[in-house]
Amino acid sequence: MKFDAYEYVGVIVPGSVVLVACSTLYPNALPMMTSTLSVGDLGLTLILAFVAGHLLQAGGNVWESIIWWFAGGMPTSWPAKTTTGLLSESQLLRLDERLRHDFGCGRDKVDSGRGLIREIVVRVRQDGDADRIDKFNRNYGLMRGIAVAFIVSAGLVLLQDRSLWPEAVGVVVIAGIATYRMIRFGIHYAREVYAEYLSLGGTGAVDDTELNDQGSST
Repeated sequence: MKFDAYEYVGVIVPGSVVLVACSTLYPNALPMMTSTLSVGDLGLTLILAFVAGHLLQAGGNVWESIIWWFAGGMPTSWPAKTTTGLLSESQLLRLDERLRHDFGCGRDKVDSGRGLIREIVVRVRQDGDADRIDKFNRNYGLMRGIAVAFIVSAGLVLLQDRSLWPEAVGVVVIAGIATYRMIRFGIHYAREVYAEYLSLGGTGAVDDTELNDQGSST
């Protein structure tokens, strides 16, 4: 089994944010976070951060559903629209042609669940380069978890003392910044999925000029 450290980082980092918030606001609940850590304390802290991170990522699933609902759907579904900022007009035409050739359907079907997108990603993994796709997907998940972690932390601040609402607002602003980064990585993920897919099997490489015009990866 291949070890992927990023899978753990994407869970432990958001969990650590909430643990630090808890130890700061409720020092009696997590005293090991405010004192010199022993090896045992460090191990326990990592376990708690890992568990908390998974719970936060569950909340992240709800958070992303809300965010993408306001955005008109997940970015991978945007090519189903008549116009979209995700791909250029020529890329949309090529995508329509490629999907009809490979799956017998047009790009309007990318909006009907995630099944077709999964098949496209599998095709890219088999015949193309999925490194950048994985990079964007991992950062997307990390930012999603961090956003929810700061939202939860803001709630903990208000539970401790409602007079600390200015501090809570500041924490929410940080959550907003993380959410913005989540959105950016989600868009870059979708764009990279389609760019790699269009470059497979002799369909012609995606025009680098088009990709550069659509924005950088950060």
